[in-house]
Amino acid sequence: MNKIIYIIRHCEATGQAPDASLTEKGKEQAKKLAVFLSGKKVDRIISSPFLRAILTVEPFAEKNNLKIETDSRLKERVLSTVSMPDWMDKLEATYTDFDLKYEGGESSKGSNQENNACSE
Repeated sequence: MNKIIYIIRHCEATGQAPDASLTEKGKEQAKKLAVFLSGKKVDRIISSPFLRAILTVEPFAEKNNLKIETDSRLKERVLSTVSMPDWMDKLEATYTDFDLKYEGGESSKGSNQENNACSE
């Protein structure tokens, strides 16, 4: 049995906060995504709990009477709680040093609880 998994990044959003909504352009992108997926066999939708992610798949889910399941392991990790103009370089560094974390942020390794949940 072959499975196809579609990994979709959220549509254009008003920000990065967990409750950030989609912009008008993002809402149009979500509608186009629903059209794109309409010809695909989709059995299940699993989304980040962030509002922008849920709103991205909502038009497709509603049209196809599918429930949107959320999984907190799909949340974005926090790089830092302070502004870093060179954030992209800092982010890259966390992929070579999994223990590296910045002020108020999370490492690429995450907590032991998160690692155990992902390895089950």
